[in-house]
Formats: sequence, C-alpha cells, structure tokens
Amino acid sequence: MNAMQTLGMILLASTSAAAVAHETDDPIERAVLSTTLIPSLIVGGTTALTVYGPSSLKSAKSDALAFIGSSGKIRGAQFEQAVRDYRSTPGLAPMSDEQLALAIATSR
Repeated sequence: MNAMQTLGMILLASTSAAAVAHETDDPIERAVLSTTLIPSLIVGGTTALTVYGPSSLKSAKSDALAFIGSSGKIRGAQFEQAVRDYRSTPGLAPMSDEQLALAIATSR
C-alpha cells in the first residue's frame, strides 16, 4: 500500500468520526474535538511525510537544516524543490515552510 492510500484512509476515517461527533450542539464538545482532531491530522501528515516522503524531500535534508539554522534566510535549491513538490501533492496536510523544514530535517 503506498503512502497516499494510507493517508487517504486515515483522513477518511478521521472525517467519518468527526461527522458523527458533530451531531451535538454542545460548543465544549466541538472545541474538544477540534483541539484533538486538527493536531492529529497535522501529526499524521507529518509522519506520513517523514516515513513515505519522496526522494526529493530526503535529498533536501541539508538544505532544510540550513533553512532552520538561518531562521529561514537560507533557502537552498533542493529545499525549494521539496517545498514545491510538497505543495503540489494533493491530500497532504498544509504545513508552513518551517514545519516542512523540521519534518525534512528529522526524516530518516
């Protein structure tokens, strides 16, 4: 099973659970659901990225470390390509450049 199928199944399951949980009008329950569901989706997307990331993301590791170390001032060519690849892939959780650089830097 490829990464996109796995991520799609996780998102589908998460969406299904959220639809059932939102049948209430209780604002506290909605707030609790939002504060647990959204971070879970971000962590799931980041995990999928680091485990199943394309080779362009893995080759951008040194550029991502430079980006992090320079507080975003140094943007290497491989990191820029990885950002473009990530943004053009449908179905992935949206991440800022800083979050993406951290995900790339911590990947295997």
